[in-house]
Amino acid sequence: MSLPSTWRQFQLFDFLPIRDPNYQSEFPLFSDPSLSAITSSQSYIVFAYQNAYIRLIDKKSLQSIRSFCAYDLEYRITFAKPLLHSNLLVTLAEAQGMPAVIKVWDLNKITQLSPSTVNDDDAMKHKFVTKVLVHEGDNSYPVSCFAFNDSLTCVAIGYTNGKVILVRGDMLRDRGAKQRVIYESIDPITGIHFNRFEEIIYVTTISKVLTVLTTGRNQGKPHRVLSKNQGVDLDCSDLEYRSSKLITGNTEDLKFFNHVSRSSVINFNVPKKKILRLFKDYLLIVCPIEETSDGGTSKTLTRLLILDLKNMHISFSLTIPNSTISHVFASNNDNNVFLLSTDGVLYKLHEKPINQQLETILQRELFSIALNLAAQNQLDDSTLLRIYRLFGDHLYEKGDFDGAIDKYIQCLRFYSKESTKRDDADDDNMDDFIISVVMGFKQVSNIQNMTSFLAELHKLGLADSDHVTLLVCCYCKLKMTKEIDNFIAEIKPEGEKQTDSKSRLDYDSLNYSLFINLFKECGYYHQVTQLLLKLDRPHTIVDIQLNDLGQHEKCITYIRSLPVDELLRILIDFSEALLRYKPMETTELLINVFTGQYKPDKKSDFFENSHVAADVVEQKSNPAISSYGAFLNYLAGSTTEQANGADEVQIDEPTYLPPRPSLVFHCFIGHEREFVVFLEACLQTFDKYQGNVNDKQDLLITLFEIYLSMASKDQQQASDWNEKAKTLLIENKDLIDKSKALLISHMYYFEDGINIVNETNENFEESLFRSRQLDGDIHGCLEVVHKHGENKPKLYALMLKFLGKSQEKIDDLPKKEFHLLLEKIKKHRLLTPLEIVKALSPNPNATIGMVRDYLIDHFEQTNKHIDNNEKLISSYEKDSTKNSLALTELTSNPVVANNAKCNGCELHLEFPVIYFKCKHAYHQRCLNENTYIPESSENGDNDPKCPICVNDLSSLEAARERQLHMKEETEIFEQELKDADDKFKVMCDYIGKGIME
Repeated sequence: MSLPSTWRQFQLFDFLPIRDPNYQSEFPLFSDPSLSAITSSQSYIVFAYQNAYIRLIDKKSLQSIRSFCAYDLEYRITFAKPLLHSNLLVTLAEAQGMPAVIKVWDLNKITQLSPSTVNDDDAMKHKFVTKVLVHEGDNSYPVSCFAFNDSLTCVAIGYTNGKVILVRGDMLRDRGAKQRVIYESIDPITGIHFNRFEEIIYVTTISKVLTVLTTGRNQGKPHRVLSKNQGVDLDCSDLEYRSSKLITGNTEDLKFFNHVSRSSVINFNVPKKKILRLFKDYLLIVCPIEETSDGGTSKTLTRLLILDLKNMHISFSLTIPNSTISHVFASNNDNNVFLLSTDGVLYKLHEKPINQQLETILQRELFSIALNLAAQNQLDDSTLLRIYRLFGDHLYEKGDFDGAIDKYIQCLRFYSKESTKRDDADDDNMDDFIISVVMGFKQVSNIQNMTSFLAELHKLGLADSDHVTLLVCCYCKLKMTKEIDNFIAEIKPEGEKQTDSKSRLDYDSLNYSLFINLFKECGYYHQVTQLLLKLDRPHTIVDIQLNDLGQHEKCITYIRSLPVDELLRILIDFSEALLRYKPMETTELLINVFTGQYKPDKKSDFFENSHVAADVVEQKSNPAISSYGAFLNYLAGSTTEQANGADEVQIDEPTYLPPRPSLVFHCFIGHEREFVVFLEACLQTFDKYQGNVNDKQDLLITLFEIYLSMASKDQQQASDWNEKAKTLLIENKDLIDKSKALLISHMYYFEDGINIVNETNENFEESLFRSRQLDGDIHGCLEVVHKHGENKPKLYALMLKFLGKSQEKIDDLPKKEFHLLLEKIKKHRLLTPLEIVKALSPNPNATIGMVRDYLIDHFEQTNKHIDNNEKLISSYEKDSTKNSLALTELTSNPVVANNAKCNGCELHLEFPVIYFKCKHAYHQRCLNENTYIPESSENGDNDPKCPICVNDLSSLEAARERQLHMKEETEIFEQELKDADDKFKVMCDYIGKGIME
């Protein structure tokens, strides 16, 4: 017998042939040839033998537990069925010419009976729960089939003469039963099954399939005939429990009937002896096979098939030689199937664990079946993930890249489901999977499929920054501008939180610079601008507009809508280029920004007319504007320049602190006229916002230089420019940097500027002196010294140094003047005697006699100081020696107390007496505690002190305390050292006061 080729075969069940442990013994079990019925309850295997006896066998040990007589010996038990999921057993026994007997047994109670009771056959016949006698005419026809409903309130018995008898009653409680014939025909009954949802039973005969009502009076007629032309053989029908559909098996096919009509047919052309609906979607078929050998002898084989009706494949196939199957029954509580062969072998079939089933199917690379099986068994996502991955690898190896990528994408969805409970190991596994897929499709240059995979990876929130970078590169490679737009739309504007707890992607870690360069290389300027707007990078937007697209007008419009801080950064970098193409507009914008008058324009649609070609630079020359007032008139459309118009311009209060104008000075190279306008505007509004003085100085000196530069270049208007420079210098003589102004005036040969600066210079006297010095005019130098020496004492020292460097002029100086010069130097302490000698030593005409009197006077005063100091040292040494001796005496030697009178009351001393080391003595009664016991001091010294000496002692302690604190007052020390003429003396004083302790 060959099986249908369309049905795949698997071995998804384990089978175990069980030989009767008591085989060929005096008391065999299921190999007993007298066995007439066998079934399985919740706990036991039950079979009937020797006509009226029932034996219970433990399922696990296959050992006999109980054996008892259930009927009179003339009866033969032909049917035994358990009540579903219980140990209640329903048996039917027959005897020729006698009514059939139905009994209900509680096997749990039977097993609890004593052995003596069980061995008493007469007693055991009456241990049933319910007993019903079924009468069928003269009881001459055997029962062909037998069934009951789940609640055991209805029992149907089919006979070979075509009758069906329904017994109705509460048999679990033995409350009586009624019976009647509900169907009659001439065809033997081959099957009876109760519909669980309708009050009907399915009845099959050898020629028909029909339904019969279990209620009302049907007068033996069928309710509906489901099949008129084809019946069913005995044991070839069963009930689909979940749907209550009837399954019938013929040689050609399997038919399914509901309570109304036939619902479906499955073609399965094999001979069928028995069918049994098992758990899940399994159907057991017993197929008889007869094979004829070459010698003409035939042998009987039996093939067992278990079909998976949902997945349409054969889940198990077994051929049993030289034997037939006599009984088939299922153990529903443990999903085992038992088959008893005629040679006494009990075959136990058990479904393999689902993981083993999957491995069996996956070994044959039948991945679709494996997926269906895994889904039906509600396996975890990790198992489905593994199957999809193997499926994808299989398709990839076959070259089916489209199919493979679909399966890989399905894997990603499973990874996404586990994202909330994933650990580091799962992350590593997922990363390895992603890398393997990407590398695999990269090797075969299949960018389209790799892009689909990466896109799904990003959609599910599993992509990291590297994956997204590769995805964007693929988009660019494949010119998928719509996807690029969608990706950019996902990016939130700068400042908004870009976090998603379900996503691995950190948008802040993306390499946006790479994206920007990539879009620019591909010519996707619309997309790169979109991205830059999201990232709030106006600097790069302006760079692209100016350098890549040349859209200068649009660039000006855009930057006018930016906040002032962003605009300032852009102007610093791009003002030079903007001035080249849009000088007037750029100058106006710069003035507004640096004078505090800038207000952002309302933002317009940046992409409006985004495909307009680059701006065409106008060739017409701009008007030659040389002042801020003229510039304002130009902006207002005026045709007549008003030189003083700027003075009448009304400036609003600045809305922000204007930046330093020097930030953009470098941008005006080659644009001097615009620079003049800008500087004049900044100066005019400078005082309005009270800017930094240093900034104004920069503005003044820069504008001064630009005026002179324009005068040197524009000969026709040179006088006007010089006049502007002169006016600027005079009006701001107190603020402008005079040294820089003087240097610039010299550079451009601007004599008026040189004179003005010299007159206003703070060190004009010194400059005048040096000017006379350069001319060699000693009398002129003396005149300057006499006139300005008291205000500028430094001139005396400069005069002496000038005399020292002069080779001849020292003789022309009167001695009176020279001595006066030395007196002034001594008075103002400008030079030390040594410095004076060094200053005069370069002149060979200078003699020691010129400074002899000065030196003698200095030496005499120095000697006096030395003598005084020596006397002070001698005095200090004597005092120190005296104090040291006194201190040693006080601390080492005992003090002799010879006082006769109390220093307090002037009376004769009487004990108790208090003596002090200062040689004062007091009666204890004369000393008040508050007088000589001070408050607790910081150093813990609470000893009594002499009332007479206590003030002097406190003063000394306070002075010492001040000396100890002096080393912490470094600022006072530094200031005294700075102000003192004799710094060495200050340091010695501090050391003497203990600052180094």
